[in-house]
Amino acid sequence: MISRLACLALALALSPVVAPALAQANPPATPTKWGTLSLQLTRAPMTDDTLPAARLTLRNGNRTIFTVSDFNVEAKLIPLRPGGQPELVVRTFSGGAHCCSTSYIFTQDTGSVQNIGIIDESNYGFSPVDLNKDGTFELVFILDTLAYFDYSYADSPGLSSVIGWDGIRLADRTRAYAYVPGQEAARELKELQSRMIEFPDLESLKPRISGYYGNMILAGRGVEAEKVLATVLAKSAPAKAWFAAHRTALISALYGEPERRVQTVNSTVYPIPTPEDETP
Repeated sequence: MISRLACLALALALSPVVAPALAQANPPATPTKWGTLSLQLTRAPMTDDTLPAARLTLRNGNRTIFTVSDFNVEAKLIPLRPGGQPELVVRTFSGGAHCCSTSYIFTQDTGSVQNIGIIDESNYGFSPVDLNKDGTFELVFILDTLAYFDYSYADSPGLSSVIGWDGIRLADRTRAYAYVPGQEAARELKELQSRMIEFPDLESLKPRISGYYGNMILAGRGVEAEKVLATVLAKSAPAKAWFAAHRTALISALYGEPERRVQTVNSTVYPIPTPEDETP
């Protein structure tokens, strides 16, 4: 049985959309300047009492504009909106499993440093790709929204989506680039049809049904997907019954993805302190 990581690696390697981003996704050395502003990344080693930690500080001269701290922090400059300086993308990882990666995105194009996105990356992050060849990049995500839905994490499907500049803000642009989840849906359908022959047990089919249906919904092609599944699953009564029983829950799990992952907050400290953090 093909593992989830192998499937995602194969999809990334073969996809004509995402493959060019693989080289871009290898992070360069942390920049030390962002226009006239300075960036400093410091790392504290693990001790008997503490985990390793990293902190990125953005300064204007001697004045600190903000800090970003976590288990691991890295930064890169990526043009995400037209004009001016490229945007500063700070990616953090808290050290948790199957979660806990976040990107903080900032621009100077408004005349001062502004946060234009705090994005929950789930477990797989994103690749910057200039999908429309306009000189700015879109962020292509593989979401693990359906992880543990009704199957193991290892066999859970990946869902492809796109966040990009809509003229005002970073927003869900998946429907504008529907071929991105459409390609992943095609791969999932091919795998589903193969498993119907080679591994026809229900446990093997559930993740691929979900992956095909989920990606087609994100592509705006849910009605088409249901017609295809009606034909494909006619050969397996258990799979047909499972999809009928879980259809509504799958739709609910996908509602608002990936839009609900994006927020904007201007702060001098990231992650944003919670009331618990501020308690003496």
